[in-house]
Amino acid sequence: MTPPYRISSLAFAFVRMWRAWRVLIPVIVLNAVIQALLIWPAFTYGSGVWVPASAVISAIALAASFALAAASALRVADGPVRWADITTELRLNALRYLIWTVIWGVAVAIGFALYVLPGVIVIAATPFLALAVLDGQARPLRANVSVLRACLGRWLITILLVVVVGVVCWNLSGFAAFFLRGPFATLLVWLVGGWLIAWFTTAFALIYRLAVTHRLALTYRYTTPGSSAISRRS
Repeated sequence: MTPPYRISSLAFAFVRMWRAWRVLIPVIVLNAVIQALLIWPAFTYGSGVWVPASAVISAIALAASFALAAASALRVADGPVRWADITTELRLNALRYLIWTVIWGVAVAIGFALYVLPGVIVIAATPFLALAVLDGQARPLRANVSVLRACLGRWLITILLVVVVGVVCWNLSGFAAFFLRGPFATLLVWLVGGWLIAWFTTAFALIYRLAVTHRLALTYRYTTPGSSAISRRS
């Protein structure tokens, strides 16, 4: 089996993520527009009900956008990704994705409520959870841990690089918020941030695919008639 990437998951992901441009461009643009409209002064000021409502809408838009980006990331190693390639998996796993998203969100919120570091640890330790859910894994949390154990070094290097890029972009977003009006700054931040999230998600998807490919290869090796493992057992 050909591995999803050979050296750097982030470098390979930056090249391969463009195979999903048909999905990513409308998803990222639409999410950025929604997030910008949600903080438009005419909609937010003077309405106490709109504040929690906008938060819910924002969370739904983010969750849906990430699901589409993650489903696309799982397929970029195989070739160009179209809407028809991901709709079946999304329909089959939509409810499970919603449940696990709520569970993950509560865990992250509890972590940040305790302190910043626990929340960051929860996020860093579960980069493959949503991918496993959308991939149809029966036990996605166990699959996430299995991928971490199988590709610990690659995960750690990727996490460190993601943190570095994220910190730089976070500081740059502050300049955007300073020089641009709120909605326009939000639009710019989410356009750039959307592509960064898609890039990082593709990198983790490639690591996930590498671990799954390796596991399937071992399963095939130890279950094929005439293999050395079966010969030793008989």
